[in-house]
Amino acid sequence: MINLDDPGEIKKFDSKDVLGSTKSFVKQCYQIHEMLGGEDLIARVGNVESIVFAGMGGSAYGAYIVSGLFKNELEIPIYINNDYDLPGFVNDKTLVILTSYSGSTEEVLSCLQAASKKEAKILGFTSGGELAQTLKEQKLPLIVFDPVHNPSGQPRLGTGYLVLGTIDILRALGLIKVPAQVITDTLQYLDENSSRICEEAKALAKEVSNKIPMVFAGSFLSGNAHIIRNQLNETAKSISMFSFLPELNHHLMEGLKNPEDKHLTVLFLDSNLYSEHLKKRLSLTEEVIKLNNVESIKYHLEGVNKLEQVFEALLFGGFFSFFLAILYQQDPSVIPWVDYFKEKLSK
Repeated sequence: MINLDDPGEIKKFDSKDVLGSTKSFVKQCYQIHEMLGGEDLIARVGNVESIVFAGMGGSAYGAYIVSGLFKNELEIPIYINNDYDLPGFVNDKTLVILTSYSGSTEEVLSCLQAASKKEAKILGFTSGGELAQTLKEQKLPLIVFDPVHNPSGQPRLGTGYLVLGTIDILRALGLIKVPAQVITDTLQYLDENSSRICEEAKALAKEVSNKIPMVFAGSFLSGNAHIIRNQLNETAKSISMFSFLPELNHHLMEGLKNPEDKHLTVLFLDSNLYSEHLKKRLSLTEEVIKLNNVESIKYHLEGVNKLEQVFEALLFGGFFSFFLAILYQQDPSVIPWVDYFKEKLSK
């Protein structure tokens, strides 16, 4: 097995410094928060009655987090759109937030055209590219960030920009209320606990190696389960799935029986902030999994509030997928089949 404590061994596979980008997660958060923390978008956008997030892959990470973390706070509906077209309800009272790290995602650019036809309100969030150029030309609201703390250059490794940026956009629109001090405390917590989180991710990656990980979470951590699945796919080149409590208790447990040779491991995102109902369900789910001869592991989140735990899980997922990639002797930066697909699609 690869020695994950040997920087030389890691460097053999990490050609574009994905580890550097992962360790810079907090720096990304500080940078985007300094940029957007005092922003007032209400005057630029106006009042809205619904929001559609248009983004693909890592560019949708912020939307996944917001949908779980602020579900009980948001007073208008939000919809995550991972497609070329927009839903039928979009109108002039809908804000379409176009998120593309590169600014060249064809599905997002298609949604820009669709939003214009529907006379929707539009806001772009990107590091540049065609999206930024088009919105500048049309004098539409636009937020452009400079990803200086993502040395790998991979959009999915700009998690801090994408997630805290999305939260700060909603704060600037007056749709969620997160005190600036709570964000500052969260980033300080991550700074102080980054080494611990890294080591725990490293240990759990060893337990998951050569198995198919299924990520289970609930409530405010549902977005994290989705993101960790994506990270395991792209970074670790590993098949992975995710499911949510309590929904999975109504069907998925019956699917654990076959085939007998499953090679599964369930990763629970465990939180003391779950409701008592959810804690009981998690414990019973763990019991059912064991009775079906499926292994399980837990990552216990230690943050004192939901925001800290969500961001701790984001950092954990980055390290976890990175170390699993190294154990598989894979370059975590490259995405050859995604690139192959895009090249064929463009012809």
